[in-house]
Amino acid sequence: MRRWYFILVVILLAGGLAKSGAAQVTPAPSEQPSSGRVLGSVTHGNTTVVFEAANPTDLDSPALRTWDDFAEDHEEIARALAFKPSLIDDERYLEKHPDLNDFFQDHPEVRDAMEANPGNFAAIPPRPGE
Repeated sequence: MRRWYFILVVILLAGGLAKSGAAQVTPAPSEQPSSGRVLGSVTHGNTTVVFEAANPTDLDSPALRTWDDFAEDHEEIARALAFKPSLIDDERYLEKHPDLNDFFQDHPEVRDAMEANPGNFAAIPPRPGE
Protein backbone atom coordinates (compact mmCIF):
# COMPACT_ATOMS: atom_id res chain seq x y z
CA MET A 1 0.00 0.00 0.00
CA ARG A 2 2.80 2.35 0.88
CA ARG A 3 4.47 1.69 -2.48
CA TRP A 4 1.32 2.67 -4.41
CA TYR A 5 0.98 5.83 -2.33
CA PHE A 6 4.59 6.77 -3.15
CA ILE A 7 4.06 6.12 -6.90
CA LEU A 8 0.86 8.20 -6.89
CA VAL A 9 2.63 11.13 -5.16
CA VAL A 10 5.52 10.98 -7.66
CA ILE A 11 3.10 10.99 -10.62
CA LEU A 12 1.12 13.93 -9.24
CA LEU A 13 4.28 15.95 -8.55
CA ALA A 14 5.68 15.22 -11.99
CA GLY A 15 2.39 16.26 -13.60
CA GLY A 16 2.23 19.46 -11.56
CA LEU A 17 5.79 20.43 -12.47
CA ALA A 18 5.17 19.70 -16.15
CA LYS A 19 2.03 21.83 -16.04
CA SER A 20 3.81 24.80 -14.45
CA GLY A 21 6.64 24.50 -16.98
CA ALA A 22 4.13 24.63 -19.83
CA ALA A 23 2.73 27.87 -18.40
CA GLN A 24 6.09 29.61 -18.90
CA VAL A 25 5.29 31.00 -22.34
CA THR A 26 7.35 33.71 -23.98
CA PRO A 27 5.33 36.79 -24.97
CA ALA A 28 4.05 37.09 -28.51
CA PRO A 29 5.94 39.56 -30.73
CA SER A 30 3.04 42.01 -30.42
CA GLU A 31 3.42 41.96 -26.62
CA GLN A 32 7.17 42.55 -26.58
CA PRO A 33 8.37 46.13 -26.43
CA SER A 34 9.63 47.61 -29.65
CA SER A 35 12.74 49.71 -29.87
CA GLY A 36 10.83 52.70 -28.41
CA ARG A 37 11.63 54.17 -25.01
CA VAL A 38 9.85 52.12 -22.32
CA LEU A 39 8.11 54.31 -19.75
CA GLY A 40 7.07 51.48 -17.48
CA SER A 41 5.19 48.21 -17.28
CA VAL A 42 2.44 46.57 -15.26
CA THR A 43 2.24 42.84 -14.62
CA HIS A 44 -0.98 41.22 -13.49
CA GLY A 45 -0.97 37.44 -13.38
CA ASN A 46 0.55 36.20 -16.61
CA THR A 47 -0.13 39.44 -18.51
CA THR A 48 2.40 42.23 -18.79
CA VAL A 49 1.49 45.58 -20.31
CA VAL A 50 4.46 47.66 -21.48
CA PHE A 51 4.02 51.43 -21.82
CA GLU A 52 6.20 53.03 -24.47
CA ALA A 53 6.69 56.64 -25.48
CA ALA A 54 4.42 57.75 -28.31
CA ASN A 55 5.69 57.39 -31.86
CA PRO A 56 4.78 60.59 -33.73
CA THR A 57 5.90 59.31 -37.14
CA ASP A 58 2.35 58.34 -38.12
CA LEU A 59 0.89 61.77 -37.30
CA ASP A 60 -0.01 64.19 -40.08
CA SER A 61 1.98 67.08 -38.58
CA PRO A 62 1.04 69.82 -41.10
CA ALA A 63 -2.67 69.04 -40.71
CA LEU A 64 -2.30 68.95 -36.95
CA ARG A 65 -0.55 72.34 -36.89
CA THR A 66 -3.24 73.82 -39.16
CA TRP A 67 -5.98 72.49 -36.88
CA ASP A 68 -4.17 73.73 -33.76
CA ASP A 69 -4.09 77.26 -35.19
CA PHE A 70 -7.85 77.14 -35.82
CA ALA A 71 -8.62 75.45 -32.49
CA GLU A 72 -6.67 78.07 -30.57
CA ASP A 73 -9.05 80.75 -31.82
CA HIS A 74 -12.19 78.55 -31.59
CA GLU A 75 -11.88 76.73 -28.26
CA GLU A 76 -15.60 75.93 -27.96
CA ILE A 77 -15.66 74.22 -31.37
CA ALA A 78 -12.43 72.32 -30.67
CA ARG A 79 -13.80 71.08 -27.34
CA ALA A 80 -17.10 70.00 -28.90
CA LEU A 81 -15.30 68.06 -31.64
CA ALA A 82 -12.98 66.47 -29.10
CA PHE A 83 -15.97 65.01 -27.24
CA LYS A 84 -18.02 64.25 -30.36
CA PRO A 85 -15.92 63.94 -33.54
CA SER A 86 -18.98 62.99 -35.62
CA LEU A 87 -20.00 66.67 -35.57
CA ILE A 88 -17.71 67.25 -38.56
CA ASP A 89 -20.39 65.48 -40.65
CA ASP A 90 -23.36 67.19 -39.00
CA GLU A 91 -24.78 69.73 -41.46
CA ARG A 92 -26.74 71.57 -38.75
CA TYR A 93 -23.63 71.95 -36.60
CA LEU A 94 -21.65 73.25 -39.57
CA GLU A 95 -24.44 75.75 -40.38
CA LYS A 96 -24.32 77.03 -36.78
CA HIS A 97 -20.50 77.35 -37.01
CA PRO A 98 -19.69 78.86 -40.41
CA ASP A 99 -16.03 79.36 -39.38
CA LEU A 100 -15.64 75.60 -39.06
CA ASN A 101 -17.42 75.00 -42.35
CA ASP A 102 -15.13 77.53 -44.09
CA PHE A 103 -12.08 75.96 -42.43
CA PHE A 104 -13.00 72.50 -43.74
CA GLN A 105 -13.62 73.90 -47.22
CA ASP A 106 -10.20 75.56 -47.18
CA HIS A 107 -8.46 72.54 -45.63
CA PRO A 108 -10.15 69.31 -46.80
CA GLU A 109 -6.99 67.36 -45.91
CA VAL A 110 -7.49 68.28 -42.24
CA ARG A 111 -11.10 67.15 -42.37
CA ASP A 112 -10.08 63.84 -43.96
CA ALA A 113 -7.36 63.31 -41.36
CA MET A 114 -9.82 64.11 -38.55
CA GLU A 115 -12.32 61.61 -39.94
CA ALA A 116 -9.66 58.90 -40.19
CA ASN A 117 -8.06 59.51 -36.75
CA PRO A 118 -10.10 61.90 -34.60
CA GLY A 119 -8.07 61.10 -31.49
CA ASN A 120 -4.97 62.65 -33.05
CA PHE A 121 -6.70 66.04 -33.04
CA ALA A 122 -8.28 65.96 -29.58
CA ALA A 123 -6.69 66.80 -26.28
CA ILE A 124 -9.64 66.58 -23.95
CA PRO A 125 -9.07 68.49 -20.72
CA PRO A 126 -10.61 66.94 -17.60
CA ARG A 127 -14.18 67.90 -16.83
CA PRO A 128 -14.84 69.76 -13.59
CA GLY A 129 -14.54 67.38 -10.68
CA GLU A 130 -12.42 64.79 -12.54
